[in-house]
Amino acid sequence: MSDDRPRFTRKSRRRTRSPERERLIAEIANRDTPHAAPEILDLPNVTSDAPMAEVSGEWHPELDPMTEATLAAEESFATSDAATQIEQQVPEVDHEVLFGGAASDSPNMDQPSEMDANPETEPETQPEPEPEPNTLTESQVGETWSHLASIPVDPAHLERNLIITAGRHDPAHGAFDVLRTRLVQTLYDNDWKRVAVTSPTRDCGKTFTAVNLAISLSRYESMRTVLMDMDMRNPSVASVLGAANPGSMGDFLSGASSVHDHFIRLGRNALNIGNNLAVGLNDRVEAYASEMFQDPRTDDAFARMMQELDPDVVLYDLPPALAYDDVIAFKKYFDGVLMVVGGGSTTADEVHEAMRRIGDDVPLLGVVLNQAENEGRTGYTYGY
Repeated sequence: MSDDRPRFTRKSRRRTRSPERERLIAEIANRDTPHAAPEILDLPNVTSDAPMAEVSGEWHPELDPMTEATLAAEESFATSDAATQIEQQVPEVDHEVLFGGAASDSPNMDQPSEMDANPETEPETQPEPEPEPNTLTESQVGETWSHLASIPVDPAHLERNLIITAGRHDPAHGAFDVLRTRLVQTLYDNDWKRVAVTSPTRDCGKTFTAVNLAISLSRYESMRTVLMDMDMRNPSVASVLGAANPGSMGDFLSGASSVHDHFIRLGRNALNIGNNLAVGLNDRVEAYASEMFQDPRTDDAFARMMQELDPDVVLYDLPPALAYDDVIAFKKYFDGVLMVVGGGSTTADEVHEAMRRIGDDVPLLGVVLNQAENEGRTGYTYGY
């Protein structure tokens, strides 16, 4: 058998219909071949999926009853005019498609595919999906922090607003240092970061507590602290710090302003207030604050803040828990509550009612007793 003779396999040869098969078998039987007169065996049940085995350098179906005479007949048939006609009718098979993919992906063997009709046409490649707008790479997390603007620190202004942890002249500042240390230990033990600072009613000193605690935390050099004025009914953190043009928290929550544009840091000062404190301020009252907290854009705003600033502790100065439903609406954004009560003004029932509204599933991180009168001193002292 000549080596350049075209070889046919059962996978590439199309089975002919019965009348044509009969004619071809008769033609092959009457054809002069160098072999002895073959015995023609018609094996209609032999399929292309029969297992193969190598015998003497050639491939034959394993356990196939076909004899050497039949093989000779097939070789004779391969050189016949009928074989040439059949070969011309069989489309070229894309073996990569046939064997590399699932059966359902295989092209129709009777009709050439569009790719076969135009082999120069390359399949279109799908563009890679763009990253989500709120997703940062590992190297970008916290990068915004170093680019934040700063505000000047006025020691006299802070002293007038009772920011006692700034100048540290009032011995009561030690209570905030103790509160700071215990709070950090609790947060680290539970893998928490976000703290809501609220009170049962008005005039308990929650903003005073939040700002003093934030400044005390800023003296931990390895800890980034964020303080956000989330009291949309009565924003006051900006006035306590003496910040001009603080911007609108509502604009930040709605996406109108970026983290870089809205947050600021305290500038260089002689009070040893660390530059690892960033504040988000507010100068506008929002009548629909609780509804704003349920807006999906607020979720995006807080996600951007956490990604771009990568803080270790976040303090939220929230409205009184019994005055509005803002604290309840804001519940999903904090891990625990720091409750500030006014000595001589807040009742135990008000504290219990405030915690009941917030829910038993929110941890109470501590209770700060503010404006507690101390015997032997005039004025007020601060305890926890």
